[in-house]
Amino acid sequence: MDEKDIFILRKLYENKYISGEELASSLNISRMAINKRIKSLKALGYKIESARKKGYELSDKDIIRIWEIKDYIQSSNLFKEFIYLDEVDSTNTYVKQNQQHLKSSTVVYAERQTQGRGRLSRRWVDLEKGIKISILLKLLLLDLEKIVPLTLFTGLVINRVLRKYGVNSFIKWSNDIYLNGKKVCGILCELSGEVEGFGSIIIGIGINVNAKSIPDEIKDIATSLKAETSKDFDRTELIIDILKEFEKEIPNFEKYGFSHFRDEYKSFCINLGKEILVNGQKMLCMDIGENGELVCEKDGKIVEISSGEVTIRF
Repeated sequence: MDEKDIFILRKLYENKYISGEELASSLNISRMAINKRIKSLKALGYKIESARKKGYELSDKDIIRIWEIKDYIQSSNLFKEFIYLDEVDSTNTYVKQNQQHLKSSTVVYAERQTQGRGRLSRRWVDLEKGIKISILLKLLLLDLEKIVPLTLFTGLVINRVLRKYGVNSFIKWSNDIYLNGKKVCGILCELSGEVEGFGSIIIGIGINVNAKSIPDEIKDIATSLKAETSKDFDRTELIIDILKEFEKEIPNFEKYGFSHFRDEYKSFCINLGKEILVNGQKMLCMDIGENGELVCEKDGKIVEISSGEVTIRF
């Protein structure tokens, strides 16, 4: 999708109807070229109808308003670039493969992921009208030790924003957001490469937003914001609000680490006080440590967990 396509989408979004003649005149291209671009946008999944003597109509306006996100990125002191992809195997994979050519603090969004991934290489089921983004941060290798709890920080940021929207969400250590006992968001942070003293951290975020129904294969463990609240969410505003909150708090994370956010994280962490399974071993989750580790009791001994497969026994 190029700038002309984005311009057409913007005009369709902002108007009830807009004629092909007006679009052609604004872009200084032919009506035939406009018709070709409209067909291309429809092939990408945009619901565009045409009516005689009225023009084109965007009948489903639940779209990502690329121009608004780009406007925010231009005004941001942290983020440098926004890349919109109609379809990709995985936004994290895309960033990893192209990181040498991308600026630090680039944000990549994809409307569809064909091979989305979660932790332990699990497949992320791509629901319609969700949010799939990856953030690239390039850091000095000496700073990478601060990255271990970055997943927890990102989860806290997202949970904070969702609650501002009236969503009664909670955090499941280490990388999930839960709503009514089911997963609504997953986070995947990956370290990648070393170039002249620098390393990269790629933060992948997947949120189930406006999907009306959940596939049978995951309906017992996953849900969407719309399915649980019966409300439609503005995905563009949600993305911008998450990026703004991330930008506002990342200086505190870089300066103080996870401990600065520990109390807030604990107040929303559903692991605490629960019997959990860590890599199949039964433990009691007692606390969250200064660096984000789980503090558990097993057979009368204190065990600290920094990584692993954690299941809550509700």
